[in-house]
Amino acid sequence: MENMERENILEIKDLDVRLFTERGELPVIDRLNLTLRAGETLGIVGESGCGKSMLASAIMGLVARPGKVTGGEILFGRDEKQDLTKMSAKELRRIRGTGISMIFQEPMTSLNPLMSCGRQIVETIVAHEKIGRAEAKARAISIIRSVGIQRPEKVYGEVPAQLSGGMRQRIMIAMALVCNPELLICDEPTTALDVTVQAQILGLIRRLQKEKKTSVVFISHDMGVISQMADRVAVMYAGQLVEYAQAEAIFTRPLHPYTQGLQAAIPKMNEKKDSLESIPGNVPMLYELPKGCIFSPRCAYATDRCRSERPQIVEADGHRVRCFLYEQGGDAQRREMKATDTSETKIENKKKIGEEGEG
Repeated sequence: MENMERENILEIKDLDVRLFTERGELPVIDRLNLTLRAGETLGIVGESGCGKSMLASAIMGLVARPGKVTGGEILFGRDEKQDLTKMSAKELRRIRGTGISMIFQEPMTSLNPLMSCGRQIVETIVAHEKIGRAEAKARAISIIRSVGIQRPEKVYGEVPAQLSGGMRQRIMIAMALVCNPELLICDEPTTALDVTVQAQILGLIRRLQKEKKTSVVFISHDMGVISQMADRVAVMYAGQLVEYAQAEAIFTRPLHPYTQGLQAAIPKMNEKKDSLESIPGNVPMLYELPKGCIFSPRCAYATDRCRSERPQIVEADGHRVRCFLYEQGGDAQRREMKATDTSETKIENKKKIGEEGEG
């Protein structure tokens, strides 16, 4: 993946998203800072409940009650950046599809079950562009063909229930890209698919991104998938950013104990084990976050300080990491684990991205 210096197309600054519940204000996203450069893929990884999908909703302007963006900025654009958090509903509708688009996790909950796939794509086009329906239909058939569907004219007239899971996800990708957005958000787009179809869909997204020069935010709980897709990686835990670095740095020398745990859980092609490694415990509920470091109850290296104080983000070896052990003068050496050799893992994973034939 290219690592050239490019202008930022997305800048997230001190983003705060809260849930207003009977238990009080719950921090779904806590002062998050991230950037995405034009043409690159930013991987967002973490377990369920870490705030990844809420981040996608915040970027799209789709945070629903009882959630609310309570602080920070989401700046989008190349030359003149616009703060998405300050836009009206009408302005956000205008930017969705042409500026920012999204591929959701489960197509059956996103596609209209009563409308043909082709018509849904046509409606997307005419909602954003001044174009006749005949021309829109021709474009819809063309985009259906471009996502690897061999009989686009036939599929154009079929409803989602007539298609396989992989085919439905291809239709979602077609809908997301038909108006050539600058930014594509992929929220767990392969979770519901089997391994073979997953590899095909990942390969398809990578090919189309390269062809259309689209910037991508790719969200997944699976470090193996992120290793195939991302130029840079942001690791989230319970609403906080805990590590952020170039993908190569994350996968060859992860610093945060949580990142190390996620990486250790990636199946290795050359290792035979009776069971996969996992991180003990669970992500804490937002209404019972620990007093100190939010990862301390699950961390093998936690100290008394970790259990009583909240660490801030610090710079360490080209990473941004939220851990006391990497503060200036901190004894980081005593907790460094041997980094998993993911250069080999990434090679094996990329071999899995096979043909893009229909799934």
